[in-house]
This record gives sequence, structure tokens and C-alpha cells, in this order.
Amino acid sequence: MNGEIKLKELNKLFKKYFFPVAICIFFLEIINFLFGSVCYSTILFGIPCPACGITRAAKLLLTGHFRESFQMHPLLFLVIIGVVIYPLLKKLLKNYRFFINSYVIICILIFVCFYIYRLQKYYPNVEPMVYKEDNLLVKARALIDYAKQQQ
Repeated sequence: MNGEIKLKELNKLFKKYFFPVAICIFFLEIINFLFGSVCYSTILFGIPCPACGITRAAKLLLTGHFRESFQMHPLLFLVIIGVVIYPLLKKLLKNYRFFINSYVIICILIFVCFYIYRLQKYYPNVEPMVYKEDNLLVKARALIDYAKQQQ
């Protein structure tokens, strides 16, 4: 009986989240195909964001390349911990939102501090902290300059 209840809960979660997750993955794949990245900061301005490299780190981790994953973005473990503790805290604590919000705020502060460190140490020559010259801001500026020359 208990296993049947869990199966019904999983089925309910699947029905609730499958379509939105599939749509997100679909659009991310389109964005990646068009721009070569899913990072909006890189696409728009050419500069990496605090989370740049985390998708590649997750792919490396899932394929068993642990060292390369850690080198790409060492803070992936904070995301994994958050994904694991969220359902546990939600199930165990009534005031779980306070702990989750606190964890998210602490993670954001750590990500920003680590981002500043990586910018100083690796930018713009070491992946993923590289400048993408083919960004939309540069293209828009070139288009404006071209329009001004035509006048």
C-alpha cells in the first residue's frame, strides 16, 4: 500500500512538471543552437556570469569526469546540496522556507564572491571565464554605426 501511494505521488509530480521542464529544455537547446551558449550574460554582453560553467560542470560530473567538473565550476556541489536538502527539509520541517531562503542567500553571496575571484584570476583567457566577442551588444553597436555611416 505504501509503495502504491509513492508511485501515485511520483505520477502526479511527473504529470505536473514534465511538460514545463520539457519546454524549458527545448528552448534552452534552441538558444544554445542559435548562440552557442545558454548564458544570457554571455549572449548579450560577452562576459561570463557567476554561474558560467555550471552546466558544463554538471555534464562533466554526469559523465564521470569529476576533476574536470570541479575545475569548470567548483560550486556545483552547492547546487546539488540544495536540490537534495529541499525535499528533505520540506518534508521534515514546517518552517522549511526560512532554511531554504537562508541557504539560497548564502549560496548567492558565495557565488558572487567566487565570481569576483574568478574574474580577477582567470578573465578573459581561461574557460569558462572568457570574453565572447560575438555578443549581441557588439552586433547592435556595429549595426548602429553602420546606420550612421549610411546617413
